[in-house]
Amino acid sequence: MKKISVLAIAFAIAGFTAQAQETTPQNTQQPVQQEQAQGKQKVTPEELPDAVKQAIVTSEEYQGWTLGEVHKVQSAEDGAPVAYEVQFINGEEQPVVVRFDETGKKIES
Repeated sequence: MKKISVLAIAFAIAGFTAQAQETTPQNTQQPVQQEQAQGKQKVTPEELPDAVKQAIVTSEEYQGWTLGEVHKVQSAEDGAPVAYEVQFINGEEQPVVVRFDETGKKIES
């Protein structure tokens, strides 16, 4: 139950952060175009598949880390599986990007 509460708080923080970023006018058109060319699409943590959410909640590796940006990555190859890049901010305030497949399995780079 504690892990679910931690995930809920992380999603709430990510939502508030996303809202704050949306209200700040910035010229973000070029990075968005680059991400789309790479097959990356920014999604909300709530849009993650349940298996990925569960993997994040149950893994002790990410406990105490803050959830950052989430991207859905579709390879240019036909039939290639979708991956999800989840950015965390670790205890040392360093961003860490972890990739998961749709089943919640961590993809080693």
